[in-house]
Amino acid sequence: MIAYTEEMKQENKKALQQRVEQLGHVALLMRQHGDESQALKIEQLVTKGNAEEMSIAFCGHFSAGKSTMINTILGQELLPSNPIPTSANVVKIRGGQPAANVYTRHSGVLHFDPQTNLEELKKFAVDGDQVEWVEICYPGLFLDEKSSLLDTPGIDSTDAAHKVATESALHLADAVIYMMDYNHVQAEENFNFTKMLTDRKKPVYLVINMIDKHVDFELDFDDYKESVEEAFATWNIKPNGIFYTTLAEPEHPENQYEEFREQLISLYHHRTELLADSILHASLALIEEHIRFLRRANQTQLEEVIEQIDNGLSALQEKGYDVTNEESLMQLLALTEKEWSHLQQNNQQAYNEMEKELTSLLQNARLTYYSTNQAAEAYVETRKPGFKVGFLFTAKKTEEERQARLQALLNDVTEKVAGNLDFHYKQLLLAFADRYNIRDEAYNKAVHANQIELTSEWLASLVKEGAGTSEYVMNYCQDISDSIKAKYRKQGLSFIDQLNSKLTEQAITEENKVKERLDELRKLEQAFKQQKTYLDQETNTKQKLTSLLAGDI
Repeated sequence: MIAYTEEMKQENKKALQQRVEQLGHVALLMRQHGDESQALKIEQLVTKGNAEEMSIAFCGHFSAGKSTMINTILGQELLPSNPIPTSANVVKIRGGQPAANVYTRHSGVLHFDPQTNLEELKKFAVDGDQVEWVEICYPGLFLDEKSSLLDTPGIDSTDAAHKVATESALHLADAVIYMMDYNHVQAEENFNFTKMLTDRKKPVYLVINMIDKHVDFELDFDDYKESVEEAFATWNIKPNGIFYTTLAEPEHPENQYEEFREQLISLYHHRTELLADSILHASLALIEEHIRFLRRANQTQLEEVIEQIDNGLSALQEKGYDVTNEESLMQLLALTEKEWSHLQQNNQQAYNEMEKELTSLLQNARLTYYSTNQAAEAYVETRKPGFKVGFLFTAKKTEEERQARLQALLNDVTEKVAGNLDFHYKQLLLAFADRYNIRDEAYNKAVHANQIELTSEWLASLVKEGAGTSEYVMNYCQDISDSIKAKYRKQGLSFIDQLNSKLTEQAITEENKVKERLDELRKLEQAFKQQKTYLDQETNTKQKLTSLLAGDI
């Protein structure tokens, strides 16, 4: 570790105090969500932070020698060891005046003097049924009142409660000593457990104990160490240190017991440096546990909502609607609401809307252009008094010229109407039917087949007496445009009348059908919203808790 100055120590103390101040808000929110377990653990972190107490947990195999190792390091037989293999619950040891508290499940807290009742105390340490945890204060240790060791049950015990007891204490551990028997290093539970620790940002030190079992002629010890390191690296586990120890043969050439003990003491010397980060990472891990709590709490309701959504989508698909997810549901809902809105309008209102849009289309349609004016001027010229063509057979030639110019004008007008009005007119009439959900094939065919008759006789009839000026040609073209639009308007209103009659016929039946569908869609929409509420609760709660932890709120 880097040199630890007094200034750095004060900075870390300040960071720790700020962190602890925020934890109360985190616990309160967890408790509001009904998660008493994680709220209590957060409050334990508050107590730990206020006391500036650093804890190192010993975890590992059921018979890896944790209790014996702790007794040896402390120089006192405080923990039960052989022939009793291990503690059955968490035992906390710290320095200070002699005292021992046994926290039972049904009898409250029992108090002992560890100097006079040590053997009886050890009996409670192996009673996993009645005892939750044991705390021992003992003088003369290298530990002080702000330093503690946690002895935990073996994680590979057949008693599931032992593993729960171990995991329930990990939030209080600022570092973890993970001990393994020499012969069981590559057991899968070792990798799973230490991976969980490193994922939680816990400093982890591996202790491979009982190396006196090693037989050198079978495998070189350096090769053995390499295999251990490679095994953990394969699981992407990067421990803060690995120590190989034996208590049975203190003089064993590979024994790193003394180095391990020095590392342990060094960690306590850097207590303030480690505490702030340790409490932060422990709190973040508890927030993750709280999110899992919410997920479990909501699981039944969420499954019910998901089932409701699946059934609702299937029912719509059976009715012919292409609805497979929330997006397509909302599209159908928007269309149905629009349809319902139109149905709620009376027929006259629907008629007025269609008539208004038809009028707008006709008013904006441009039907006469420069070519039309030229053709109209040429034809109007033939209607002037005294107009004639040729010297012989002038009457016949004059009439032929008049008809030719009339036909040219008709061709131009017909072309402009086809391109600038007829197509848009028919599209509008068809759109009216779609808008009001009228499915009438006969109506559609009639619209497509509709032809407004434009004849040369009609064009000729529009010419007024006295035609001849250029101003008149413009008026004549306007008359042509107005006459065409009047024809289209008359025919269009006839189609609108047909639609209005259809609306009247289907109004009552259609309203009932649409109302039923609308209720079905809105119920399904609410289910999607409920699903999102459950899922968002996890994300929003996590964001809020982490913000509280950082002091952002």
